[in-house]
Amino acid sequence: MTTGTKAVFLDIDGTLSWNGVPPCDEDIDALRAVRAAGHFVLINTGRSSGFLPESLRGADYLDGFLCGCGTQLILHENMIFNGELSRPLLRRAAAFYLARPGRRCLFEAEDGLYVVNGDYKGGQWPQIIHEDDFETVYADAHVVKLTVIGSMIPEEKEMFGEDLEPVLQSSGRWYEAILPGRGKGRGLLKACETLGVLPENSIAVGDSENDLAMFESAGVAVAMENATADAMAAADYMTGRCGEGGVAQAVRALVLGEGVLRAL
Repeated sequence: MTTGTKAVFLDIDGTLSWNGVPPCDEDIDALRAVRAAGHFVLINTGRSSGFLPESLRGADYLDGFLCGCGTQLILHENMIFNGELSRPLLRRAAAFYLARPGRRCLFEAEDGLYVVNGDYKGGQWPQIIHEDDFETVYADAHVVKLTVIGSMIPEEKEMFGEDLEPVLQSSGRWYEAILPGRGKGRGLLKACETLGVLPENSIAVGDSENDLAMFESAGVAVAMENATADAMAAADYMTGRCGEGGVAQAVRALVLGEGVLRAL
């Protein structure tokens, strides 16, 4: 990193919080100190803007949100850029999953989730019943990505074709499908350009495979202590655990010059 303004990009799940639980006070205090020192703090998440935890919306320690794996950038409540899946692609995907009751798919949109084949974490999300639902009952929805529960199967790869790019997870519990040319890394670079921050002055903090592109694009990559093996291997430093001040430890060391991190 060089001297000058820095931008911190934080994953949510497994990094800043778990399962929608608000960030710990130690992390919040450190992020406020970073912003008070003239630097930027943004969320960089696979979640669409409609699936952000309520505890983060309007938080005074955040400058904005990079959502949907680099598809949406929101700064100070203003949408800077946005992308969405086309209606023909939504129809194709809906028809595919409706024909396979054992495959659950989440259509992540600006206003929340739309689910095929069951609910998700007990949420009362709208259900996709017909392949043309995004042209009729949900015609106003703006879907930015898909999240599929389970490992990817060959038929899905064929269905996505060149219209969607999979982001796989080593656990096999779920994966994401995003617009080609997007991703957390490309989104980080676009956000830095918008903010006037040099990419080498960006700091990415994450814990899983969908953070790898963000790690590659950032000036410095930090893995949580609870990170997956792949995320740990791609990071420059390791910090503490999610919910136990790990984010605070990282930003205090790398932005405020307080303490050190373990080099990887």
